[in-house]
Amino acid sequence: MRRFTTLLITSLILGCAIVACSKDEVYSLAVPSKSILVSMPGETGTTNFDSHNITSITATSTPEGWTVFNIDMYSGTISVTAPSSFDNKEVTEGTLSLKGYTPTGETKSIDIYVAILPNADVDYTAAPANCYIANAAKTRYRFNPYVGGSTTQLDTDHIALIWESKIGVIKYLDLRNGYASFYVGEETDDDQPTGKITPGNAIIGGYNADGELVWSWHIWVTNSTPTTDTFMLNGREVMNINLGADCNSEGEKDSDAIFRSYGLYYQWGRRTPFVGPMEWNFSGNTDARMYNAKENILYLAYDDSTDETGDIAWADTNPLSYVKGNPDNGYDWLFASHDDTLWSATSKSEQDPCPAGWRIADASVFANLTIAAMDDDMNWEDAQPMYGWHLEDSTTGESHFFTAAGRRNYLDGRLDIINDDDFRPIPWSGYYWTATTDGAQAKALFFDLNTETRTWNAINTSRSMHRANALPVRCVRE
Repeated sequence: MRRFTTLLITSLILGCAIVACSKDEVYSLAVPSKSILVSMPGETGTTNFDSHNITSITATSTPEGWTVFNIDMYSGTISVTAPSSFDNKEVTEGTLSLKGYTPTGETKSIDIYVAILPNADVDYTAAPANCYIANAAKTRYRFNPYVGGSTTQLDTDHIALIWESKIGVIKYLDLRNGYASFYVGEETDDDQPTGKITPGNAIIGGYNADGELVWSWHIWVTNSTPTTDTFMLNGREVMNINLGADCNSEGEKDSDAIFRSYGLYYQWGRRTPFVGPMEWNFSGNTDARMYNAKENILYLAYDDSTDETGDIAWADTNPLSYVKGNPDNGYDWLFASHDDTLWSATSKSEQDPCPAGWRIADASVFANLTIAAMDDDMNWEDAQPMYGWHLEDSTTGESHFFTAAGRRNYLDGRLDIINDDDFRPIPWSGYYWTATTDGAQAKALFFDLNTETRTWNAINTSRSMHRANALPVRCVRE
């Protein structure tokens, strides 16, 4: 009897301990996509949720006309059906509120956005690349989470935002049925829709089940139309905008237009871009802002090239790292040897940063360019505010504006728009990578403005530069 009493007391103590522990257990409920988006009225949309110590979920409120079709705790999915008609108070978009319950009665509430999209999806699934253009508001974009420019599948378990240049440039990332998607909203002015998008750039990462980054994709959000706003150079079709930019300033002496024309910066052979300056005139040499999914500010890392960091596989999985030039390898960011195949002068490579159907230009594309005579004859006081030159095609007489967007220096990654020259002052300089290599270096289009005499205004359509520099890019059609 004494033994039975002892066992009973022990059991009661353990039971109380378990209950006490369970009250303190961590619980969570989250919807990674933060949305359920459908294409038409009456359609049922589904998204996944993640939960821990949640035994049931109920809808506490739904937008008018919307119904919760199913909440499957086993598969971790939520399905919602949109209204099929709008005869009364039904709405096309709204907030669905959910409440999750733990075994001990604790609750966790979340809200998700539901909407019938007014525009058809932009489907990039048949055109894989490392970069996708988004220039339509209130639109969902779909792509295959493959190795850029190929059909090589990846072990992608989920996708997530790595960084974006402004909060809300892209939203509602989702991975369902093997397809990745994101949404671009509409810009407002005094709470009124403008029909335009918030321009900027973002990087989406694909992660395996262990949370390891396996690939990333650049999302280029712009109000321009890069694939149709083009011109011909030496028989090749060239975009009239820098990769990652929102416009071509076309020589306007307007700081906002100049700033929006810079675009992104690329180390030679790398597909992942780097942001430019915080200010249009490079004041302070500070980097532009980047934000993660939690809307926290991110910062670039500046790493020495070592046998670990100076490697393409490492660079692919560390898109926020600028790898400085290795003096023992000709100031390439690669540590051991040069790799001329990372970008190709003859065909699109796996590391090419341009959208589908486009690639990095080879040096011959720019071979016939010279500074337009009208610009070259300007007083430097008139030319300086343009931050760039109209470059003339000597074979056709046509001119095209190229912004002087500077570079990131190969030594330490610093932003630099002033050309290094001890003998003459130069207020701005422009550089554009090509896919052509030159031994330890690679070729770039280069031009600058000289403040002492216009006869020193310089252009070199095939200048050799260290590969650890990060320069802007103009894409050409394949």
